[in-house]
Amino acid sequence: MTELLQRVPLEVVGARLRRARLRQGLSIRDLAERANVSKNSIVRLEQGGMPQPITVVKICAAMGIHIASIAAPTAEEGQIAAIHRHTDDRWFDLTDYAAGPLADHPLTETERRDRVRRGAKVPLLILKSRLESGRILPTIIEVYGESERRSHPGEEMVYVLKGRAEIHVGPESFILEEGESATFWSAEEHAYAPAAGTKLPVRLLSIRVDDRSD
Repeated sequence: MTELLQRVPLEVVGARLRRARLRQGLSIRDLAERANVSKNSIVRLEQGGMPQPITVVKICAAMGIHIASIAAPTAEEGQIAAIHRHTDDRWFDLTDYAAGPLADHPLTETERRDRVRRGAKVPLLILKSRLESGRILPTIIEVYGESERRSHPGEEMVYVLKGRAEIHVGPESFILEEGESATFWSAEEHAYAPAAGTKLPVRLLSIRVDDRSD
């Protein structure tokens, strides 16, 4: 056990154990009680601190995972990377996401424009390059007109891929040129719009960070 901890950087050990905990839906308190260790021990371990070997043994046993998995995790123990391919493209309407995808195949820009003419408000591409228990939620947003104001937990970063955008956050508004970005607390009501005179559509990369608690 000591040899294993010497081979694997402590930050990696902590991160792998944290992912295992999140996959099982356990809070730090839940795991501490189940493993009969202190919450501080788990926090310190997940942050890359030097653990007592017995603490790692107890935590692994409490989650039903093999100690060796923190040295070389297998596919069954959770993904370490997620990929989005062009064939995965499925466009939704940001304002009516619950209605499902606009089509069951990738849409060209011409097809997306047609969907907007037929009533879609803000085409949204949800990227599959998001980790199972991760907190980064990446999307592509195409803006043809001002979106409805929305609010949700966490943080959001928007990066202008194409055109000029006007971003409204609470009482403030920002004009962003292509290649510029803004980050904001997404609990504040916010909306996206094309800046005056820009060629449509404006395309944004939006990256949300979910703030769900541990």
